[in-house]
Amino acid sequence: MKKYLYFSAIIIILTIQWLTADIAQIPKEKKESIIRIQVSNHDEVYYLQDKFSLAIIDAQDKYLDAYADRSLIQALINAGYKVTVLVDDYTRVNELLPQAIHTYTQVCSTMYALNQTYPNITKLETLGFSYSNRLILAMKVTDNPLIEEAEPEIRLVGAHHGNEKISTEITLSFLKYLLENYATNQQVNYLVNNREIWIVPILNADGHVNNSRYNGAGVDINRDYGYMWQGEGNSPSPWSQPETRAILKHSQNNNISLEYEYHSTASYVNYVWDHMPIDPPDSAYIIQISQEYADSTYGSSLTQLVKTNGYDWYYVRGSAQDAAFGIFGNIGTTIETQYPTTQAKVDSICLANRRALMAMITRAGWGISGIVRDSITQAPLFAMVKFISPKRWTVYTDKLIGDFHKMLPAGNYTFRVEANGYQPKTLNVTVPANDVVEVTIDLVPDSLSLNHVQKLIWVRRDRPDMVFRTITIDGLGIPDSNYYSLGPTGQIVLEADPPIRNFPGNDFIVYEGDATPEYYTVAVSNDWRGTFYSYGSVSGTQAFDLAAVGMDSVRYLKIVNTGGGSSSDPYAGFDLDGISYRQNPLSFIKENTNQLLANTIFQIYPNPAKTHLNIKLASNSQRLISPIFTIYDIVGNVVKKLTLNNNPNCYWKLDISNLPTGIYFCLIDNTTSQNYKQKIIINR
Repeated sequence: MKKYLYFSAIIIILTIQWLTADIAQIPKEKKESIIRIQVSNHDEVYYLQDKFSLAIIDAQDKYLDAYADRSLIQALINAGYKVTVLVDDYTRVNELLPQAIHTYTQVCSTMYALNQTYPNITKLETLGFSYSNRLILAMKVTDNPLIEEAEPEIRLVGAHHGNEKISTEITLSFLKYLLENYATNQQVNYLVNNREIWIVPILNADGHVNNSRYNGAGVDINRDYGYMWQGEGNSPSPWSQPETRAILKHSQNNNISLEYEYHSTASYVNYVWDHMPIDPPDSAYIIQISQEYADSTYGSSLTQLVKTNGYDWYYVRGSAQDAAFGIFGNIGTTIETQYPTTQAKVDSICLANRRALMAMITRAGWGISGIVRDSITQAPLFAMVKFISPKRWTVYTDKLIGDFHKMLPAGNYTFRVEANGYQPKTLNVTVPANDVVEVTIDLVPDSLSLNHVQKLIWVRRDRPDMVFRTITIDGLGIPDSNYYSLGPTGQIVLEADPPIRNFPGNDFIVYEGDATPEYYTVAVSNDWRGTFYSYGSVSGTQAFDLAAVGMDSVRYLKIVNTGGGSSSDPYAGFDLDGISYRQNPLSFIKENTNQLLANTIFQIYPNPAKTHLNIKLASNSQRLISPIFTIYDIVGNVVKKLTLNNNPNCYWKLDISNLPTGIYFCLIDNTTSQNYKQKIIINR
């Protein structure tokens, strides 16, 4: 384990003679203390986390610091560990903070005042309400705050843990700096004009008011996020708390590219992953920009940060930064600063992080920026952008204006853009050093293709994580033989956008990624929190009909591995390669969409048509047994049906005079041969 510089909040507090205690002095009332546990090596940290579900503050090679109540302290002692109480009641630590530290009420008042003073470059929003019904405020800073523009978006979040007050000061100080210097500072002016910066000084309003790590429900909200959630920190379910659901909703409505979460227990730039030691595909670049952030905090031992991998420090499951990257492709990073005890120290820490943020927000515009549009209407599209070579994490376009921004270093990249209802497109681009390549991508509509599930809501996989090799993005989008293994007891919840609809026959297919069928359950719902309606246990690639569970349409699917598997197998559990579903009744037909136009068997004409369609079998040598000719409208409703009875002339005429102008689909279903389909236009 690499040793890192570490300036513990506890050490600072001890130097000003804050309260310490022996084990015998532990008070009887219910409270949480800060304790230090001696360990023989850093690997023992992971053992203690698993056995005692510790809320760790810091972990080093020979000790770890954690929060603990009286019963947990006693359990550790009974297990043979040497425990020292560093702070008797951690919520009292903030009594020593300088008076200028803002209260929750003062932060809200300051944000209101700033919005009034700088209305042309700010928009004050309420992201939601805390468990105890306090406002969660966010400020949007950009040159046209009431208009959504194709700009990289950055989010800064303070006070996941309400007792870590410096996290609020860093974000609030940066907000003030941007607004007060917009008119005079060239770099600030450029960033505000070319970025969209979201600042949330207090996410955990209840904890901030109560000087508590936890929210009003007693949950550590930085264990409540939906990526590799495990129920740590008293979290009852993924995204269970109103604070984390506010971030989920904000992430779904805003295409964030870069995010920093601010904390205070150490001196780290803590990068993904928190939950496992195997790095994501973007790791080299993430480490590079983490080092650059750390380098920008120069000045003194108080402000200087060093980079560290989250898992190398200690593991966290359900963290904000893992969800930001794993679910949305946003490079999320946790900044851990020291715990200041004077106003001068607060100012120094804010200044050092301001330097780093100015550099990183500039860098957020480098890489690939694109707009994805409908090739005919030029309307913006929601799409997923999958990086093929070199492999990089998937990002998405903004729902409203179709833009995406992928932070990348200089180099050559191949990526594929997939949007439901459109033909995918693969592009090759070269990213220049310290700059951006801009692309406009027009996708061709394809209403006969299948849709594919592209969005992840939450996922859970087993501990220990070090054996797993597959990644969640390979279970999304077009099935391509790359897959995500759920693990022995893993489960995943996905969103279908647009929803899956009930047509005659099967409506969606779940694809097994390898050649060994494994057992799993599939359940569907229109609320990702439930109730889910299950198809029961199945194995391998399977097709499903919504009618079997009595649903007309569904938006969410939940897949749970039921086949077991070994926790030492890196590919244990069901291997999800993707989920495909029908746009319309024709979508499950496998032949090329232009086959009927080119074949010599059937002819359907005229096209466009006005009052009738001619259907002609080109060769009467073809043996057909009463094929059914069906016309569907654009949303999949049957509008005409004709049985093509034996006709010696092999010719049929169908009246369509009652059908309105529009696009339709014809299907000839021949029970003894293959099916034929064709798109037609009725135009009067």
